Amino acid sequence: MAYLNSAHQREWENNGYLKISGFFDSEEVNALQIWVSEISSWEPTENKWIHHYESTPEGARLSRSENFVPYHTDIRNTVTSGKVLDVVSELMTEPAVLYKEKINYKYSGGGGYAAHQDAPAYEFVDYHITCLISVDSATPESGCLYFAPGKHQEGFIALDEKGCISPETAASMKWVAVPTDPGDILLFGSYIPHKSPANRSNEPRRIIYLTYNAKSQGDWREQYYADKRQAFTQYAKDGSKRDKQISKIAHFQGKVVNHAKLR
Repeated sequence: MAYLNSAHQREWENNGYLKISGFFDSEEVNALQIWVSEISSWEPTENKWIHHYESTPEGARLSRSENFVPYHTDIRNTVTSGKVLDVVSELMTEPAVLYKEKINYKYSGGGGYAAHQDAPAYEFVDYHITCLISVDSATPESGCLYFAPGKHQEGFIALDEKGCISPETAASMKWVAVPTDPGDILLFGSYIPHKSPANRSNEPRRIIYLTYNAKSQGDWREQYYADKRQAFTQYAKDGSKRDKQISKIAHFQGKVVNHAKLR
């Protein structure tokens, strides 16, 4: 089944991102909300799923969960087969495979993300497509994504020491807010600049991010998480304070809290 028409294709090629409203119906959205709540209730582990926490006005809250697909059957079936995989494969013009997954919760007061491209943080293959699934409404007030249309065609852009786009260059770009409602998806490639502000609303802004690569380039998902665990173990030892990040690039603007301190 084809999900994309010629208008979708033009928007993707020109802007570097594509929003499809109502991709999931209300029943599917309800299921997604339940599954995200289930994952958020899981206790932290050292070798299975990964939870990151941040300081908010209401205390320590989850900021991100990762590596949950192997441990949640419904989520796994939804993101490794069916229409999400199909629409990403259609954009890639070849079969895709899941590279990594995360939930960004961004509860009230949760931190935003500086202007960046995903490519510097996603290794092993040089191009990815991410499918964002809006679990809650995402607005400018609650911290929806902003994109710099067309900038995906320029390769790496003014990377600074944090792996982000330099603040001076980011300030010169034209940014477009892309709000989403529950059930909408946003597709974007690994070179399109994007950012999101802190959540200034009283509601959560939970979003699932599913990143895929072309299957012809290999299945790197397990290697990605093994490499990330190894890197963060090293960060904790080298005094660089990079273990206070939640990614290999320092784009997260919230204050990270170690889960060990929550007990």
